Amino acid sequence: MILDTTIGARIKQARKMAGLNTQTALLEQIPEWKSGRLGNYEAGISTPGPDDIMSISHATGVSPCWLMFGHGPIRPNACDLQAVRHQNLMHIAEERQSKHGALARLARAVGMSKTGLSEHVENPFLPIDDDFARRFERHIKAASGWMDEQHIEHDPLCASFPEDMRELMMLYSAQPAEMRARMLAVMRALGA
Repeated sequence: MILDTTIGARIKQARKMAGLNTQTALLEQIPEWKSGRLGNYEAGISTPGPDDIMSISHATGVSPCWLMFGHGPIRPNACDLQAVRHQNLMHIAEERQSKHGALARLARAVGMSKTGLSEHVENPFLPIDDDFARRFERHIKAASGWMDEQHIEHDPLCASFPEDMRELMMLYSAQPAEMRARMLAVMRALGA
C-alpha cells in the first residue's frame, strides 16, 4: 500500500484520475520520456522540474500548482471534492501506518475493514461521500469539513516555498488556459 502525500503520490493520483491505470499508459501521452523517469518520480526517487510538471499536468488534466505543491484546485477551474478527500485520506492513513495498530483502529472507527480502507487509499475513484468523510473527521477529532479542504501544511516541499510564491501559483492554477497565458505574458513584460 502506498501511503505518501508527496509529489510522487500526487503524480500517481493524477495518473489514476485521468484513467491511466499504468505508468505505461501515461508514458504513451508523453512519448519523449523513458519509463524510468516516470517511475522515479512516482517512487519519490527524484523530483520533476517545472517542464516535467507541465507535461504531466497536460497529460492528466490536473493543475500544475496542485501537482507540484499539493495546494489549489486539483483541476483548473474546479475544486474536485473527491480528489481532495482522497488526498486527505492518504495523509490520515500515512500518519497512522507508522503506529502499531492505528490503521486497523481507524478502519474500525469508520466502519470498514483494513482491506477496505487500503482499497480506498489506493483507488482515488472509490467514493468518499459526506457520511464517510464526517466519520473520519470525528475519529481524528477534526472540525466538520476538514476532509473537504486541502491542507498544504502536510507537504514539506510546498512549505519550503515562500508564501507569496505559493499564492502566485494558486492564483495561476485557478485560471483557465487563456488567462494563464495572459498572466505569463504580463509577468514576462514586467520582468523585461
